[in-house]
Amino acid sequence: MKGCSIKKLINVTSLFTIYEKTFVDDYYFNGESHDFWEFVCVIDGILGVTAGTDVFVLEHGQAVLHKPMEFHRLWSEKKTNPHIIVFSFAVDRMPAVKEKLFRLTEKELETIQQLSLQTDQIFDRKKEIIIQSVRSDMEYETHIFIDTFERVLLQMIKENGETILPVSSTSAKHYKRIVTELEKAIGENLTLPQLARRCNMSPSSVKKIFTKYAGTGVMSYYNELKIKRAVQLLKEGKNIGQTASLLGFSDQNYFSTVFKRIMKKSPSMYQKQWKSFHHNGV
Repeated sequence: MKGCSIKKLINVTSLFTIYEKTFVDDYYFNGESHDFWEFVCVIDGILGVTAGTDVFVLEHGQAVLHKPMEFHRLWSEKKTNPHIIVFSFAVDRMPAVKEKLFRLTEKELETIQQLSLQTDQIFDRKKEIIIQSVRSDMEYETHIFIDTFERVLLQMIKENGETILPVSSTSAKHYKRIVTELEKAIGENLTLPQLARRCNMSPSSVKKIFTKYAGTGVMSYYNELKIKRAVQLLKEGKNIGQTASLLGFSDQNYFSTVFKRIMKKSPSMYQKQWKSFHHNGV
């Protein structure tokens, strides 16, 4: 008799960070992007979130799920002290996620808080944030912990997310337009004045609005977009000259300098390490 084959819809393979924090009322985080998922849940207070091109304001019981390589930034909203729980993780299996925002039931929220409380019992952490290893004799507890987190994620995604419209202020709309134009121009050598003209704004307004929501300079972000794309091109087998040209760099040496500044290694070293890693099947 042949049994019924069952595949997990979500399979978490690594945990990177788990932490619970309450921020001061003027807190802001300059923003980042990385190649793994990040779940941010608001326990109390009001949290401002930049997620890609969108800007949201989250309250109690609401959560945002950032996909790999999505730029995101956090800040305190309306002079409150946001109390949040964050899980960052990698998966080798994940259902299609159409929404960015979700509302947890009180039971799911309680479960997430319980997982946060259990973290130090099960894992060794660095700087109270970074997961380093599973504590000895905690293998069973680790599997129960991961299964519980996967179950909350799956239920959350199954319920199709929260219908929360992005912040619709004029400045938030301008921010979305700026990011959209930068993404469209990833293969060009776009300057700030050119970007401003495409957005029908002054260069100073572009800089001011972008910094407000992204916490970084607009041209620095533009270079980061290019380097993220460069990483994909190098993995696909493009050489350094081809990659630089496809991304609007007329000078290969300058491309290598920008790449090394952002990735902390040269493009040739990155490609060599990736090929070795991939070849060895690690």
